[in-house]
Amino acid sequence: SRKDGSLVKAGGRQSTASSIPESKRRSLKPVFADSEAMKQKARQALMRPQYNVFHYYHTKGLAQYIARHTVFEYFTLFVIFANAIWVAVDIELNKAATLLDAHPVFQVGENIFCAFFTSELLIRFAAFQEKRRCLKDSWFVFDSFLVAL
Repeated sequence: SRKDGSLVKAGGRQSTASSIPESKRRSLKPVFADSEAMKQKARQALMRPQYNVFHYYHTKGLAQYIARHTVFEYFTLFVIFANAIWVAVDIELNKAATLLDAHPVFQVGENIFCAFFTSELLIRFAAFQEKRRCLKDSWFVFDSFLVAL
């Protein structure tokens, strides 16, 4: 730092605002072009209603009732957890190359999980008022992909 307040970089070049010519200083754009517009855009994003798949379900009927129910949701999470444990057990104890060659316990276990996840998917599909909306629900598409595997 010099006595006049300017800083010196390696190589002797000054790096303070006073070292930038006035014509260049006017042509520099601010980092945030319009801070008020950015604030307004952020407020609108916060006020936008969050996506909720239930808004696209029927309002009457058994499928929508089951799909909306918290017991169904929690039971599905429990089955996902149980399936994760089952996969670990299967990897550790099942030495067969294919499911057809596996011990009947592994065949029954796999089929029970497959049946549950397929049923869950069908219930959720039936709950949609407009069936094409299910393709816009990322969780439904992801679950469909997993069940199809």
